[in-house]
Amino acid sequence: MRFKTKITLFFSSKKVNVFVLFLVLALLFSVLTKLSKDYTQTVVFNIEKVNIPVDKLIVNDSSHLLNITLTTYGFKLIKYYLARPSIVVDFQKLEKNKTHYFWTEKKEFSTIVSQFEPNVKIVSINPDTIAFRYDVNNVKKIPVILDADITFSVGFDVINDYVIKPDSIKVIGPKVLTDSISEIFTKRLKMEDVNADVLISVELNLTNSSEGLKFTHSQVQISAVVERFTEGTINVPINIINIPEGIKLKYYPKEVSVVYYTSLSNFKTISTSSFIVEVDYNSLNAQDTYLIPKIVQQPDKVKNVRLNEKRIEFILLQ
Repeated sequence: MRFKTKITLFFSSKKVNVFVLFLVLALLFSVLTKLSKDYTQTVVFNIEKVNIPVDKLIVNDSSHLLNITLTTYGFKLIKYYLARPSIVVDFQKLEKNKTHYFWTEKKEFSTIVSQFEPNVKIVSINPDTIAFRYDVNNVKKIPVILDADITFSVGFDVINDYVIKPDSIKVIGPKVLTDSISEIFTKRLKMEDVNADVLISVELNLTNSSEGLKFTHSQVQISAVVERFTEGTINVPINIINIPEGIKLKYYPKEVSVVYYTSLSNFKTISTSSFIVEVDYNSLNAQDTYLIPKIVQQPDKVKNVRLNEKRIEFILLQ
């Protein structure tokens, strides 16, 4: 008897499950049928502003919305209610006066239509005109300064200067704020034991300057050519200038040793003529007993240049 009851309950539960299944399928079919039909609804669209000139600041206004009445399949309408959609407004195409940009349905209708799929029909757009108030910003170009702590492996160094791209950026905002900024630093770039070319992106240090301002870049690229370096020494004759007429000067030594640091690739291009060492007679005082030579010309491809001889003995002959 108990077994018969279980069998009856089993088939009864199966009937219930089948009934529920058919009920769900019927509801699903009904929903799909309704969603496949055309509906006309009014949807609220945000406005996505693009191509605003850098010297213009659009004043935000919560009323800058478009109520677009459209006809399309129910399936298409659903996505507009899942999240508020946006319509792109290109400010390069809008007319303006001294205080406002003007968007009009009459001139921009085709642009609006192009942002919808072909099976979506635009019935109406409200409002038919939107005025965007703007303020004029000051635009100022400022140089980028590298803040770096870079050390090289023994025998390596950088050729020429570090290259910053871009080497300057634009800051946009009220004139009273842009006038207070003359340069912008990078965030500290720290590198150790460098022995290869440098190519790295570095963020700009905008934290202390960004209040009320916009910048055209938030980072720059730093590059540098790194090579093996060596030290060289070369003898260069001393040239004495501005000696008055009637004055003869004997001095020793006639040459000084110039010590320099350069890359291996440039080492053989350095010669005596690459440097000029001078002594200016006009810099002498009556009590001076020696001359002080100075390097007045050196090639760009050398660094850490110094003279081994700091003083030149001399005798004046009247």
